[in-house]
Parts: sequence; structure tokens; C-alpha cells
Amino acid sequence: MSIETMIIEIIHWLALIVATIVSFLYFRDLGDITQAFLTVKRKGMIYAIRHEKLMVGVGIVGTIIAVYTTVEYDAGFKILTYTLAVINIFSVLFPPVWLYFGLRNQQDHAKYYSIEEAKNYVRSDESVIVLENNGEARAHSDYHIKRPHLAGVPEGLGGENIILTYCCMTHLGHGYIPEINGEKLDLTVVAQHGNNLIMRDNSTGEPVQQMYGTRECDGRWSDNKMQEWPTFRMPFWAYAKAYPNGKVFLNKIVPFTRNPVLWLWDHIVEIVFLWATVSHHRTQSLLTSTMDVDDDRILRKELVWGFNIGKSSMAYTKQYIKEQGNIVNANVGGRDIVACYDPNYESVNIWYNDSGKPVKEIDFFGKSDQGDLKRVETVKAGLYWFVWINYFPESQLNDDGVVNTEYEDLFGPA
Repeated sequence: MSIETMIIEIIHWLALIVATIVSFLYFRDLGDITQAFLTVKRKGMIYAIRHEKLMVGVGIVGTIIAVYTTVEYDAGFKILTYTLAVINIFSVLFPPVWLYFGLRNQQDHAKYYSIEEAKNYVRSDESVIVLENNGEARAHSDYHIKRPHLAGVPEGLGGENIILTYCCMTHLGHGYIPEINGEKLDLTVVAQHGNNLIMRDNSTGEPVQQMYGTRECDGRWSDNKMQEWPTFRMPFWAYAKAYPNGKVFLNKIVPFTRNPVLWLWDHIVEIVFLWATVSHHRTQSLLTSTMDVDDDRILRKELVWGFNIGKSSMAYTKQYIKEQGNIVNANVGGRDIVACYDPNYESVNIWYNDSGKPVKEIDFFGKSDQGDLKRVETVKAGLYWFVWINYFPESQLNDDGVVNTEYEDLFGPA
């Protein structure tokens, strides 16, 4: 073997090996559904989010070099090279195709419809996630928001740049103003870990955890964060009653006659979502085992209304609030709050109570015997307990006084 041939062989094998390893790691960490059958560590996923273009480039360029040296110089083994080339290309193309074309987030181009039209798409008893500002209200059903994950419009809501973020693994829809220090964020849905959505701020390349609204490099307690917006749940019929002029988000699938390719693709994505999420929502088992904290005070999938005031956090179950006569007065993080269940609208809401006196009567709109109250903006309404406690491991539950400090260093700046 000549020196020239030996150099070509070295280049071939080096390119093929590096491309294959990088392509696999990229596919594993950002393939989303890969977490159902592969072990994905948070550290690896964060690296892949921050270096996505580099990893894709290495995978593609390395594969091209390997194929070229095989075709032109007969380097390596043809069957092995061509097989790995196909696998590598699939590995680097699947995540962006799935995330950016399959999910297609709608941060600034969501479509909202009248309640009357939405009645053809949303059941009357279906839970909807509500945002309200200056008299304008919008509702989002879990079914319609599950694929885009983000919904908003350029004009904002009631004069504010407010969007809804959603994660079906968490069963959480939460409102944010997508700005940090006055700079608007261009968010992209990139992954989930610990059963909670991770977005990326395209201007900095930094991951943003839905549960916190902060960039990964800043950590969960940073003041550099997106402003949270009060978000609550109620049945669709109750939403129509409370906000008769409100709008409803619908993610309609394009008709077959208009775009048969997109119609087919969206139905395929819907089927994958059904496969992945039906058992997740109907059983106590986990689709992905990427949790750091396990707390069995209640069942994993029981729904809670969790919130934090400063570094103190609390979660309430609907049943607990109802057992207390539909009103719970408490102090969290040094501030009085009142959690209530309104049977007329079948909705749990949590309010700041700065009156200095316990609240005995309060309606759905916050009108109480102590005056008009303001909603607690950090409330994560009706999410799964096991996800809430994973991200707020120090949280009390139903005023039980239990504060776990074992995991206080989780999710710091990274």
C-alpha cells in the first residue's frame, strides 16, 4: 500500500467514524421520540441544542468525505460506507424535519377563531388553557396546541406581547411575554427533558426551560427571565360563559384538496403523538425516564396547581381546595395568597391577597370580600405532580409544611 493510499484510507475511516458518532449523538439527544427507547442525559441534550449546526455539519461533511473517498479511491468497504451514509443522513435530518416541519411552532402566526366556530372543533367539557389581558381572552385546548407548542400573534394580547407555551408531557400551558431585558426572543421548540418543554432562544442559541422561562446559562432563579403571565384552566363551556367575545386557538389541518402532502404529513404526526401520549396521559407509567426527583406524596399523574413566590413554592390539588370549602388562605414566600375553586365555572384560581385579612368570599373574576384581587402569575395550572416536583423539588403540597432541600442545586446555571 502506497503512502498516498494509506493517507486516503486514514481520511476515509476518520471521517466515517467521526460522522457516525456525531450523527448518532445528535439523533439521540434531539430526536425527541428517541427518549422512549434511548437514554438521554440532560448535559448531552443541552450541548446538542447549543451546537446543533456544528453537529449537523460534521455529520453531513464527514459522511460526504467518506462516500467520496470510497467512490473515487475505493477506500474502506463499500457496503459498510453506503449503509452508514444512509443512517447518518437520516440521523441528522430527522430531528429538524420532525421539530421544525412536523411541529411548526406558531409564536407569531397562530390563528384564533370565534367561540361559535370553535364549537365544531372543541368539546363543551374539554379543558382549555386561558390567557386574558385588558378584556381580551384566548382559549387553547390541549389537543390543538399540542403540536405547535407555541401560539401567539404579532399584535399580542390586549396590547402586550403575550404567547402561550405548551408541553403535552407536562400537561402544561403557560403564558409568557417572550422578552428578556427588553429584547424579544425568537423561540424555537427543540426538545423536552424531565418531561418538560425546552425551547431555544435563536438570538443567543441558549436553551430555555418552559417551567422557568430562563436561559439555561442563567439558571432557574435568575432575574433575567421572561415575564410570566397569569394562566388558568376551565371547561370550554365555562370559557364561553365567562368570555362570550373571547377567541379560541385552532390548529386546523390543511384540507387534502389544497395540499395533499401536508395533509398526509400532519396526519402521520398526529398518529405518532397518539402513540406517544395516550398511555402517558392514561397511566402512571412514564414514557421517558429522565426525572431527577421522585416524590410519592400523591400519584405521579395527579393534577396540581403549582406556583412560586420568590424561592418558596406550593402546589394545591383541586380536591384539597374543595375539601376546605373551596377557599384556602395561606402565606407563601412571605406573601398572603388565596386559592379557590369556583363551582360556577369549574375553575381553580390562585390570587394575591394584600388586604391583610383572610378572604371568605371570592368569585371567578377575583372580586372578593376584601376587594379586587390579582392573579398569581407564576401559577402552572393543572400540570402533572411528578413534573412539578421535579422542577420545584422544595415545594410544599396542600399546606403540608414539607420543604425538601436535598435538590436545591438542581437546574442552576449551566
